[in-house]
Amino acid sequence: MPRLTVEGKSIDYQVEKTRRNRYVRLTVSARHGVRISAPIGTPDRELHAMVREKGGWILDRLEQFRREEAAQPKWRYHDGAQILLRGKWTPLEIRGWDRRSGKIRLTKQALRVDLPHEMCSDAVVVQDLFERWLRKWAQQDIPLRAEALARQMKLRYSHVGIRDQRSKWGSCSSTGRLSLNMRLMLTPVEVCDYVIIHELAHLKELNHSRRFWSIVERYCPDHDVHRKWLREHGWLLDFNTEDA
Repeated sequence: MPRLTVEGKSIDYQVEKTRRNRYVRLTVSARHGVRISAPIGTPDRELHAMVREKGGWILDRLEQFRREEAAQPKWRYHDGAQILLRGKWTPLEIRGWDRRSGKIRLTKQALRVDLPHEMCSDAVVVQDLFERWLRKWAQQDIPLRAEALARQMKLRYSHVGIRDQRSKWGSCSSTGRLSLNMRLMLTPVEVCDYVIIHELAHLKELNHSRRFWSIVERYCPDHDVHRKWLREHGWLLDFNTEDA
């Protein structure tokens, strides 16, 4: 990974050169850090010069993300911790009971977990139960949202699959199979719908051309806002980043 020193601080950045890229584009996000997409054949020295020119701005953005991360609740799995659901931090309530199995449910006030008394302090057990519950919730909710949005867009897909991925929110195959990330249940509803609309638009345009974005724009006018939310808050959706 290329590295550049600006104002005494190191900036690492990733470079992706593909035939799809028509222009050089530099982005800074909390999830992916500093990334440059460029057409094949773009000289590395040109990209290096771009990072140097924008170095001050890049450092400011990275520092902003660091401050925001420090101010956010951490993913923990004990009674009283905070769990991110639908874009909001939700209290986690863990209660012991006499049954031998665990149960989890979302109330108006909290995410309530009932466990055998001896397991209440076992963060691994709580996290495993949470992940299985989240997947089931996503399998129930996201296909219904996709069906409703596809009907609105007058499009048909062949299948909706729910996966757990850290680097991709969704995908659409040439055969019309949609794959959507269960972690979208942690995002605001509008962000989740944007990702679904994005993938549905690929049923007509399996690319990111102007025609593709015009379809997204028609059904999600605020798509830039939702893409920005994912760029700036995507790191929050990694519920494995902190030990309890």
